[in-house]
Amino acid sequence: MEELTARSYRGRARIHRLGPIPDLGRAIDALAERLSASEEKKHRREDRLRTILDAMAEAVMVTDSDGYITLTNEVLSELVGFSAEGKTATEAIRNPDLRQAIEDAQLGLPQRLEISIDGVSGTDGRVLRASVSPLRNQQGVVTVFHDVTAERVAERVRRDFVANAGHELRTPLTAIRGFAETLRDGVDDPDSAKEFLDVILRHTKRLQALVDDLADLSRFEGAGLELEIGPVSAGALIDEVLRGLEAQSKAKHLKVTSSGLADAPPVMTDERALEQVLVNLVDNAIKYTPEGGEIRIGAVSTNDELSIEVSNSGPGIPPKHLGRVFERFYRVDAGRSRELGGTGLGLSIVKHLVAKMGGEIKVDSSRGWTSFTLRLPRADSPRSDTRVSRN
Repeated sequence: MEELTARSYRGRARIHRLGPIPDLGRAIDALAERLSASEEKKHRREDRLRTILDAMAEAVMVTDSDGYITLTNEVLSELVGFSAEGKTATEAIRNPDLRQAIEDAQLGLPQRLEISIDGVSGTDGRVLRASVSPLRNQQGVVTVFHDVTAERVAERVRRDFVANAGHELRTPLTAIRGFAETLRDGVDDPDSAKEFLDVILRHTKRLQALVDDLADLSRFEGAGLELEIGPVSAGALIDEVLRGLEAQSKAKHLKVTSSGLADAPPVMTDERALEQVLVNLVDNAIKYTPEGGEIRIGAVSTNDELSIEVSNSGPGIPPKHLGRVFERFYRVDAGRSRELGGTGLGLSIVKHLVAKMGGEIKVDSSRGWTSFTLRLPRADSPRSDTRVSRN
């Protein structure tokens, strides 16, 4: 009986004699068997519930009528950074709107809300959509949290993109419309008319470049882009790109030097994608190098990869901007960039193409030089074999 009282059902009387007391012992044994089976079934249900909860992508928190947490899953523990069972909901997630929603749900009023919480261990904060529902007979509240951080970031990026794209399109369109209306009304001076037409042509080319870059960026960001991966002679391709942009560099009297191209081993990549990356990097260097400045292109090989560095002299990029130069439409000097004909998308295209090629690109700016370093696997390295099998 003491074991039954202590909720232990393993002990048995095991009496084989006849009589009232032995009958009582056998009755107790039968009771212990039923209680043991019931307890085992309860444990199996709890284990099954725990497995289901821990397999969920959403965070789950159950609180009792006093506001204490009685059940959670692994996702919630990861979200708050500790095991929250036994604590109050406020101790787990400090948010006044959530606390009020749980109180309202305890009164039988289900709630839906969106909250922001701080990240744990130095991670970024999260945005959660919470569904707060009462349990039967006011026994507590169950709250399910859906992490919508990625959705909110995507929405913000989309809004910023539309706003930036609209601004970039509006500027040349306004100029084109203004000069076109002036020409329609009549211009007596032929030289002025030609000048107006030149402005219209220049802004039309800028619009075309922007539309082309937008189309490229959309294609490169999508999952449907397929690259033709194979050995590519990086040195020969760099030399070809430099010859193609020679007229622009000479127009600004730039000194362009290269090193290591003849000894550069083949890399495992897509030739057209690498060409576009190199054209964007070198063209960018030409645009932002002051007249009479210098551009250096170098190739350095290691056992597994080839590093291609495109550097240019000039004012450089302030440290606070370095982490954002690959963002769409981000410009260190917006006015100067538009004056030079930039669309604000070139480096973003470079970043996406390099990622698709399985490479890495970094930027550094110090002591009057800005350098973009592209790293790609050599065609004869084990890394390239892995990438070919994936592609």
